[in-house]
Amino acid sequence: MNEDFSLGKMSADARLTATFKYYEKTEQNGEIVITACLGEGDVPRLNRGYGLGGNELWLSLNNLYQSIRGKDDNTADDDIISWCQQYAHPYYTLCTIDEYKWDLETDTGYWDTLTNILESFSFDVHTMRKDLESLYRDTLVILMFKKCLERLDVSTDLAQITWTNEFADFNSFPMQKHLGKISAYLNKMSGVTMKLGLDKNGELKVMPDFHSVFDAARFALSQYVSIPTDYPIAYADRVGVATCKCCGRLFIKNGNRQKYCDNPECKKERNRRKSRTAYRRKIQEENDNRWA
Repeated sequence: MNEDFSLGKMSADARLTATFKYYEKTEQNGEIVITACLGEGDVPRLNRGYGLGGNELWLSLNNLYQSIRGKDDNTADDDIISWCQQYAHPYYTLCTIDEYKWDLETDTGYWDTLTNILESFSFDVHTMRKDLESLYRDTLVILMFKKCLERLDVSTDLAQITWTNEFADFNSFPMQKHLGKISAYLNKMSGVTMKLGLDKNGELKVMPDFHSVFDAARFALSQYVSIPTDYPIAYADRVGVATCKCCGRLFIKNGNRQKYCDNPECKKERNRRKSRTAYRRKIQEENDNRWA
């Protein structure tokens, strides 16, 4: 069982989740429904959390949305299934895994009933696409708010917010005139409730009440923007998030100056651009010396 779960660097939710190798696609009432399934004698992989740390989960879901944007449901469902197979089943509203069952990891009958008979691990593609889009839009807007409140230039951020012109004037000051719009947006945004529960050590603890990967991702987003930008990267829960200059996906920076993600193709493009820049600089220096 994978027990490495944190949001930022703070353990926040001890929810037990499952990762399945196989999913089936069916059509019900005009909607594509994805349902986890198990072979005879199989059990899922169990995780503490959602297969990723909180910040990685949040960014991974945003990047999943970018990968399926523009695709129809019949094409997008394969990308969604691949994500679930790699990390965790996304929704836990239909059932709660009985984590105190002593033979939970080996009781094939329990899992066969929960998964194959009751179909407790199923969701429709349309709902997940809506949740992905909502998280992506909230992410772009909230990151823009953070920069605006810190009196930084937000023109690049505004260029990415293409579905509304509500914030078109946010690159102007004084900043105080934007507080009303920011507050109104935050009040409408989906939140995370808290509950009294047992942590993984069996102790009472007030913790977020997560029922999906989206609850956990929004909690991670909230944590990220609530930590001052001038804290050093890797201080407490502080991480740096940026948009890759090559592929356009969000990623966690290893340092303040990093502009490209760790995708091998993006690294190659970074090196090509550095070479071209160095070449142009060399030619310019030679021309300057020639006419000096």
